[in-house]
This record gives sequence, structure tokens and C-alpha cells, in this order.
Amino acid sequence: MSENSAAPRALLKNPLLFYIRQNQRSFVLGMIFLIITNSLDAAYPLFIKKVLDEVTAQGLPAILPNGFTPSSEAARNIGLNCGLFFLTMLGLAITRYCWRLFFGRYHTEAAEDLRNRIFKHLTTMGPSFFMKNSVGELLSVLVSDVQSFRNAIGAGVLIFFDGTIIIAIVLPLMIWLEPSWTWKTLIFLPLIPFMIKQLTKIIFATFKTQQTRLAELSGVSQEIVSGIRVIKSFAQESNRLKFYNRYNASYEEACLQTARWDALFMPVMEFGVASGSVILLFVAGPDVFSGAATIGTLVAFQRYISKMVWPMTALGMGYSQYQKGMASFSRIREIFTQQTDIPDNGHIELSQFKDLEVKNLSFRFPDGTENVLENINFQIKAGELVGLVGPVGSGKTTLLHLLTRLYPAQPGQVLVNGISLEQIRQENLHSLISMVPQEAFLFSETIAENMAFGLTKTQSEGEATTELTNQKILSHWATAVDIENEISHLPQGFNSQLGERGVNLSGGQKQRLTIARSLITNAPVVLLDDSLSAVDVNTENKIKGSLKNLEHNQSESNEPALRTRIIVAHRISSIENSDKIIVLNEGKVAAIGKHADLLKSCEIYQKMALIQGYGL
Repeated sequence: MSENSAAPRALLKNPLLFYIRQNQRSFVLGMIFLIITNSLDAAYPLFIKKVLDEVTAQGLPAILPNGFTPSSEAARNIGLNCGLFFLTMLGLAITRYCWRLFFGRYHTEAAEDLRNRIFKHLTTMGPSFFMKNSVGELLSVLVSDVQSFRNAIGAGVLIFFDGTIIIAIVLPLMIWLEPSWTWKTLIFLPLIPFMIKQLTKIIFATFKTQQTRLAELSGVSQEIVSGIRVIKSFAQESNRLKFYNRYNASYEEACLQTARWDALFMPVMEFGVASGSVILLFVAGPDVFSGAATIGTLVAFQRYISKMVWPMTALGMGYSQYQKGMASFSRIREIFTQQTDIPDNGHIELSQFKDLEVKNLSFRFPDGTENVLENINFQIKAGELVGLVGPVGSGKTTLLHLLTRLYPAQPGQVLVNGISLEQIRQENLHSLISMVPQEAFLFSETIAENMAFGLTKTQSEGEATTELTNQKILSHWATAVDIENEISHLPQGFNSQLGERGVNLSGGQKQRLTIARSLITNAPVVLLDDSLSAVDVNTENKIKGSLKNLEHNQSESNEPALRTRIIVAHRISSIENSDKIIVLNEGKVAAIGKHADLLKSCEIYQKMALIQGYGL
């Protein structure tokens, strides 16, 4: 597998070790304070032991109604141990805060880094990737799986190490106090690891299934919410609810299955150690009554047995949490290991656009059996207005995606200024070519922010670009697409907030804003993929006039800026004044020429013209 800039090999091989190294300072400080905390926590039962031993050393008067007066030395020892006990508890509070602070920083920064890496990887992928992976599944990976992984390397690792450290400190103290009591009270301890191993295997499998069901549910939820207007218009609310409930019930069952096995951890972990308290009563009683051991030792030893309940539980819980996180990371790894079919390996940067040439271009989708484009050839010069027409399914949109390298073409089939697309840096290529897609997509931001979207790609967070705040520029391009008057009637004008995907605008308004967003970038090449389908005839004519005059726009240096326009349309009226029209049919070029010439020579174009009312 090749090295992935978003996911280094070390991350995919051992994500825990990778993030420990990346956040070494926070992790190490967190562990140091955790060790200090557990050491202090193990020390205070010894102070209780000494106080009890001092009290019981005074003899029976200590338990008589009239009480007793301890000797001055005993009083000093009791006072000293009480003071040490207080200081220990104060130190516990401080160190416990510190390890939580530093350890929290470690796994929070790790989760943030992983989310950024996943998002960066997604931005490098082509459309074929998103055709195979649903939006709901990708959102589940970004949110749920990353959080599960964070819990694994955070809480999971923490409680595992916490339990290990407690055992390493408490067990020697128990042996030091009474060796024979130790092995007798912890006799069931060796059984625990075998139980853990079997449970974690089952939990790993069930949790992975749970995450898969969550991804399915997220996808269905996203689809239903996005298509709520269609659902309501067809009165399908109850049917969609039943459909949703099936996925919801499937996810519920997967969660319950995981919970059933996960719930066994506490009983299994606690039984082996908690039973030690019962055993202690039998083995320690004779020693205490005979004087071989003190009451203070008994009380301290019982406290240590109680403390051993958590580490044995923690080992199981930590390992279980880690297994869940690794199950989630296996899904993240699957995303990272999917390589893009449009790698950005180009090194050439172009400062201007001179021409676009397509040579013997053929293309089929990765899962397709036949070419959707076959032997396409044409050339476009800077400043030309080009129309692209053809029946539905003739390959018009696919051709535009190939020109912008959203789909990969074979080397040498698409050239800009005589240079093959894969040799040009993608960011540079996209700065030369601005595309308005078929489906108008707007962000949940203001109209101004949507129009200036292409101008803010390099701005820092919280900074506003000159273009974004320049109402004159916004008004100019809003007028060019005939939407300035409609924006001016809104209460906040260009600062009006849009709903999700521009839901509070009509289809025509959304199309015009996306056209303005494309034109405002001053990219040398503008591609419009059937972007006038939702506007009326008068509005279409105004936009056509603006597009026709684009070649006369002035650049910032006041030099003529030749802008090439390629317009995909089903209505011939949208492209009849083009410098050239390319007619596609069944993935092949049927003809290239001007409107008048095609009316005479191209049968496909003639049929389209007749249907749309053009006389021949």
C-alpha cells in the first residue's frame, strides 16, 4: 500500500502508538500524575492502620465508656498520621486534576487530528468513491467511529493503565502486610484473564456490527430529512416511518446484543476479587484474635482488597473499550486504504488559459462494461463561447467532469495549453476552470458568503476578504445573473441567511446564485452544466447577454480578460449564439459547428430544433 499523506503508514499500523508519539508531552505528563495519584491513594490506608494500631495499643480502656487518655507519644503519632492523611488527600485532589487535564488533552487532540485527516482524505477522492460510500456511512465514520476510537485511546487506555498501576502498587503492599492472606484472598484472580479474552472477542464482533447498523441508520435518516418535501407531496409519511423503524429496530437490536455481553464484565470482574473479602474474614480472624496481626492491619488489608476490585474490573473494561475502538478504527482504516482515482501528482502551474484540446477521449466508469464516451475530439480557444448539446444520456455532464478532472482521463487525452491534465496541479487547474453543476448547491450561510465562496479559499478563520465586503462587486455579478432586484427586497439584502442547501430560495434563484458564485471568481474558463433550466425565458436572455459579454470584462490590471464559456443545455435557445456548438449522441461527437450550419447538416440537432419550435 502506498504512503497516504492524510494517513501515514504508522497511523494505519498502530494508531495508539502513533498518537502517543504525536502527543507525547500530554500523554507522559498524564501518566506521571496518574502514577503519583495511585501512589498517594495506596498510602492512606497505611495511615489509618497506624492510627488504629496506636489506639488499640492502649489496651481495653480504649473501648470502655469512659474512654481513655493516650500518652503524649501516642497523641503525637495519631496527630502526625492524621496530618499526613489530610496532606495525602489534598495531594490526591491536585494530582487527579492534573492527570485528567493532561490525559484529556492527549486524546482530544488525537481525535481532532484524526477527524482532520479523514476529512482531508475525503476531499482528495473522486466521484466514484462517493458513489460507493453513502453520505450516512461517511458521517458515521467522521463522528461516531472517531469518538469510539477516542474512547479507546483515551478512557480505554487510561483505565487499563490505571488498573495495572494499582496492581503494581497495591499487591506488593498486601504481600508486605500479610503474605499468606494475599494469595488466599486473591485465589480466583487467575481465572479473570481467560474470561476477558472470550468476552472481548464477542464484543469486538458485536460492536462492529453495531457501528455498521448505525451507518445504515444515519444514511436513511439523512435521505429522509433531505427528501421530506417529496415524502409529504406523495403522502408517504407513514410508509417512510415504517421504513425508518426497520433500520432503527435493527440498530437497537445490535446495541442490545453488544450491551448483553458488555454487561457481563462487571459481575465477572468483581466476583473474583470481591470474594476475597469473605475469605479474609476466615483467614484473618484467628490471626487477629491470637495477636499475630493487628486490627489496623486487618482494616488496611480490607481496604486494599476493595481497591483490587477496580483494577481487575479496569483491565477488562479497558481492554473491552480498546477492542470497541479498534473495531471502529478498522472502518476508518477502510476509508484511508481506498485510494483516489484522481491523484494530485501534477507539478506544473499555468498562469493563463490559451486553449483546451480533447484528443481521442474515451471513458467508462470503473464498474461499467461499456464506454460512455467514445473517441471525442475537439479544440476550444480562449474567449470562445461554446455550446454542448445532445439527448439525455449522451455524456455531456461526464465530459465536463473529465475536463475538470473529477473523473480520470487517460494521459494525453485532455490538454490545457498543450499540457495533459494530470501534469497540472489540481488546485491550479481548478483556479483556471470554474464549474456550475447541474444541481445547485448552496451553503447554510449568507447570500454574500455563498457568492464569494470561491474568493475565500485562502482566508484565515475570522478574516473577511475585500471581495466579500465589497457590495459593489456583489451587486455587479448579482445584476449580471438578474437576481440583484430580488436580493434587494430581502430584509437584510446580501446578508440574508440561507437555509440548508438554500431551501428558502426557488430553483431559479439557486441556479442564478451558483452562476454568480462561479463568475465572481474571474476564472478564465466557465463551465455551466444545464444551469439555466429553472429560469424563465426573459431571465435566460439576460444571463445569456451577460455570458456573451464576459469576454469583454476587464481584469484587475485593466487588461482584456478573455473568458471561455462552455454551456451544456437542453434548450437550443441557450446556446444558439455560440461561436461553436458540439453535438453529442450516444457518447460520440455527432457534429461541431454554428447554429445555422447544424440546422442544415446535423440530423440530431435538426430533431432537437423541430421539437423546440425552430423552423428549418
